[in-house]
Amino acid sequence: MHRVLLRARNLQKLTARSLSDAKNAEKVVEISEKSKYAIRTLDNSAPIEKRSLSRGFAMNKFEKDFMIYPEYADSDDVRNIEGYVDVLRKSLELSIDSKSIEKDGKLSSEMLETLRSNEIHSLAIPKDYGGIGMNNKDLSKVFEELSLDWNIYTSAHLALQTANLLQIYGSVEQKSKYLKAMAEGKVRPAVAIVKDTNGGKLEETVGPAGKSMINGENLRVIGQHNANFYVIFAENAGEQTCYILDETEMGTTDKIKFHQDETIGLKGTDIGRIDITALVTDKNVLGTAGNGAEIAAELSGSGRMPLAAATVGMARRALRELSIWCNRTNSRRTHRGTLADDSRSQRLVTDLALKVYALESALYYLAGLIDEGLSIVVDIENSLLSMLTRDVLQSVISTQLELVGVAASDSQFPHEKIFRDVTTLLATFDESPDIEQIGLATIATWATTTSHKRIVSTLKRWLKQETEQEKMKNPGLTHYIAEHAHPSLQMACQELEFSMSRINNVVSRLMTSQGKNIEQDYGSLEALVSVLKNNLVMVSTISRASRSYSIGLRNADIELAWATIICSRLSRATWFELDALSDLFGLVRFNPSLLNAGRAVFDLGGYIIESPLEKNW
Repeated sequence: MHRVLLRARNLQKLTARSLSDAKNAEKVVEISEKSKYAIRTLDNSAPIEKRSLSRGFAMNKFEKDFMIYPEYADSDDVRNIEGYVDVLRKSLELSIDSKSIEKDGKLSSEMLETLRSNEIHSLAIPKDYGGIGMNNKDLSKVFEELSLDWNIYTSAHLALQTANLLQIYGSVEQKSKYLKAMAEGKVRPAVAIVKDTNGGKLEETVGPAGKSMINGENLRVIGQHNANFYVIFAENAGEQTCYILDETEMGTTDKIKFHQDETIGLKGTDIGRIDITALVTDKNVLGTAGNGAEIAAELSGSGRMPLAAATVGMARRALRELSIWCNRTNSRRTHRGTLADDSRSQRLVTDLALKVYALESALYYLAGLIDEGLSIVVDIENSLLSMLTRDVLQSVISTQLELVGVAASDSQFPHEKIFRDVTTLLATFDESPDIEQIGLATIATWATTTSHKRIVSTLKRWLKQETEQEKMKNPGLTHYIAEHAHPSLQMACQELEFSMSRINNVVSRLMTSQGKNIEQDYGSLEALVSVLKNNLVMVSTISRASRSYSIGLRNADIELAWATIICSRLSRATWFELDALSDLFGLVRFNPSLLNAGRAVFDLGGYIIESPLEKNW
C-alpha cells in the first residue's frame, strides 16, 4: 500500500493554548516549525490523525496507514548498513579497553582511531558538508553497537546533538564552517546540562565599549575530552539565548576554564563545570536571540532515539550473556537442573525480553516514519520513547543483579562498570520525559480540535455520566484495525481500539469536570501519559509482528506470541488507569492523595509517620 500524507501549507506558528477557552487561547510558549522534537501544541489546519499518532489516539482518530511498519525500500540499503555495522562492531571489540578508560580518564588512541576511521562523529552530518548523512534507521543500528562502551556512545551522542542543532538553527555560515569541521574531526563539542538545578548560571551583560559579553561560574557541561567547541545558554532580561563558542576564535581577554567532576561512571567523558568570560557577537548566536528555551528542548529531544538504540543494543547483549550464564549455572532449587530451568529465572527474563521487544519496535517504528518524510510530528512519541528506555535500562540492571547474584557486586564483574556508566548517563543527560508537557499538549490539541465547552451544571453532568459510563464499558469498534493486522492479533487490535475510544471519553470527562484546573493535576496527567505510552507500544508491536509474519522472518511466530502478551498486559494496565480517571466526581480517584503524601513529606521535613511500636501513654 502506498502511504501518502499531505503536509498542510502555511502553518501558523504553533503555540500552547489555555485549556479553559480554546477560542481565546493565550500564547504560553512558541515553538517554531524548524523544531523536530520539542513538544508543541498543534493547530487544526489538517486532520490530527494524519499529523500526530498519539494525539489522534487521544481523540479516537486513527490513520490506518500507520499500521504499515516502516522498512527499507531497497534490500541493498539493508545490506549496506549491516556491512557497516559488522565492521564497526569488530573494530570496537578490538579497540575498547575499559581498564584504560577508568585509569586514564579518556578514550585511548586506538578507540579514537576506531571512531575516526568509521566516521562516527559525522554520521548525522549531511553529505553536502562532508558527512555520511545517515537516516534515522541507520543511526539506530549504529548506536546499538556504540553502547559496547558508554563513553564511546556519549562521544557520538554529543556530536550528533551538536550537528542536529547546527542543521536546524545554524546560519548558512555556521553550517558551512562548523559542520565541515566536525566531519573532519576538528570539533570536540561540549554542551550545557540544561536542567541542572545545582550549577551556576550564565548571563549576558554589556562589556567594554558596549559590546555584548557572557560570563558565569560553575556552569555544568558534558563534553568530549578536551572540548574546544561549546553549546551554552545565557540569560538576559528573562530570555534565554543559545551561544556557540569556538575556542580557536576566542579573543585574548576571553577565557574558559574547565573543572572536572569526580563522577562514579563515564570516566572517559568530560563532565564538570566551566567558568567563562567571553565577548560575543551575532555570529555566536545559534538561531535567534531569545529562542534558547526551544533550542534546549530540541537538544534534549534529539538524544532520545540514539539512547533508545544504545539501550536496545546493551539489552540484547545482556540477554545473550544471561542465557549463557543461566544455562551453565546450577539451579539453586534442584540438584540436576540449571538456573535456566527455574521458573523464577524464566519469569525475570520474560519481563526483560518483552520490554526490549517493545522498545525496539517503537524505536524503529518512529525512525521509519521520520525517514519516509511524512508530514507528521513525533514530539510526543519521542518523549514516550524515553520512558520505555529508562524502564529497560533499570530492568537490565535489576535482572542481572537478581540472576547473577553476589557475583554482580564484584568489581571484576564485567557489567559493574556498565552499571556505573548508565547511572551517570541518566543523571547527566536530560532524557526524562516532561509528563506535564506531554499531557497538556495532548489535551490542548484535543480541546482546540473539538471546540469543547465545559459543562458547569452539576445536573447536566450527572445526566451525561450514565451514557459515558456505558461507553467506557462497551466502547465498540469504529476503525476495525484488525483488518490490517495478522489474524492472530485480532484481540490485540480490538484492545487498542477500545483504548482509543476510552481515552477520548476520559479526556472529555476531565475537561468537563476540571477544565483549566487539569493543569495542576499531575496525577491525572501522569495516568494519561501512561496510556499514551501503552498505545504507542501496542500499535508498534502489532505492526511489527504482522510484518514479520507476512514476509516470513525467522521466529515470526514468537513475535506474534510476544506481541499478544504485551498487548494483553498493556490493555489491562490501560483499563486500570482510565477507570480510575473516569470517575467524574472523584469518588474513587486516588491521584491527588499521591501528591498530598509527597507534599506532607516536604512540608514536615521527611517521613513523619510514627513507628508501629510507638505508644501514646
